[in-house]
Amino acid sequence: MRKMRKNDVTKTFFETLKKVRKENPLATQNDVIELAIKSEAPRFYVTFENARRYISLMARKKQIPIVNKNKLEMYKEIFRRYLKRMRESSEHYRFVVLESIIEEPAPSFYLDGETFKGIVYKTLRERRATA
Repeated sequence: MRKMRKNDVTKTFFETLKKVRKENPLATQNDVIELAIKSEAPRFYVTFENARRYISLMARKKQIPIVNKNKLEMYKEIFRRYLKRMRESSEHYRFVVLESIIEEPAPSFYLDGETFKGIVYKTLRERRATA
């Protein structure tokens, strides 16, 4: 999961860099990162087990033990989609529904700027080391 997220973050960064530099050659890497963070992510970066555990707690109106505001927002979005799908669906295979939701595109990467930068910069260092 981490490798997939790392690859997607890096790909999004470079796609955003290309687009932004075409429009504004003086844009900084921080400008690019700010835009890339807000980009749609290809999926939710969470394991099925964690999603199942936290969605189950939320469905029972229990407090979920997460303090990271980005992760909390991610689980709220997954839960919102889960409730909507369960209301609309005639088939109530909860786990199949949940699994399909976490593989859908997510509104963002649910990362803060420092984490996003860290992933990008680490990838750049690794590429330079192997070049």
